[in-house]
Amino acid sequence: MLQAYWYITKMKLLTNLAYRFEVFASVGTNLILMLASVFLWQTAYKGGVGTVQSFSLQDLTTYTILSIMLGAMFVCDVQDTIYYKIREGQIVTDFYRPIPLLACYLADDIGGMLSAMANRVVPLILLASIFFGIPWPSSALSLLLFFPSCLLSYAILWLLSALVGLVAFWVMELGNMGMVKDSIVRVLSGSIVPLWFFPESVQTISKFLPFQYTYQTPLGIYIGNVGTKEALGAMAIQALWVGLLFLLLMAGWKRTKKKTLIQGG
Repeated sequence: MLQAYWYITKMKLLTNLAYRFEVFASVGTNLILMLASVFLWQTAYKGGVGTVQSFSLQDLTTYTILSIMLGAMFVCDVQDTIYYKIREGQIVTDFYRPIPLLACYLADDIGGMLSAMANRVVPLILLASIFFGIPWPSSALSLLLFFPSCLLSYAILWLLSALVGLVAFWVMELGNMGMVKDSIVRVLSGSIVPLWFFPESVQTISKFLPFQYTYQTPLGIYIGNVGTKEALGAMAIQALWVGLLFLLLMAGWKRTKKKTLIQGG
């Protein structure tokens, strides 16, 4: 069983490694976004203020660099995969696979994530180190907590994408639903601007939503803004959201398989 998943992951990894132009375009786009974001924070600090809301310029620079890297690495194409499979009628043959279909899509996205780490994240780290210095974590413990938090973050993002993908079983066109979801995640996750700079009412509401636990939680751990006890608590909430979204996805998957509507027949 594991060999089948590894084969899917490996094929996706090898396929993505073959498209060099897309790699260069992605690295260039993310580099421009990184430079613009960091220069924006530097401009905000030019007034002679050493910190903004207790964050140093180095903290926000590191936060921004890591946020761009995570955005480049977190591949969640499952919503598009489900949509195109249904639109083209391929979902029927996929149902005959001897292994769980959603697990196949997850393995495919993991392969994309591994290729993104090699093709996008490594070049971005090197370029960021040249322009702004190495984005070191606040401590070794922060680095150790950062990695499992990232895994939980990816799980939340992937489950959200899969839930959006399930809508394709009920409608002919997803339209811009995926883009709307991605935009909401980018804003409310703190990946563009940390939620610490938002009004207190927005921060309070965001605590009851899964979005801030996708980017701000691991990034806050990395720069040391979140203490060890708070980090463990936040990771427990991340795990809770993973469990809730997984149960919701399984319930939706069970219903939608019986409601499959394929365009054209």
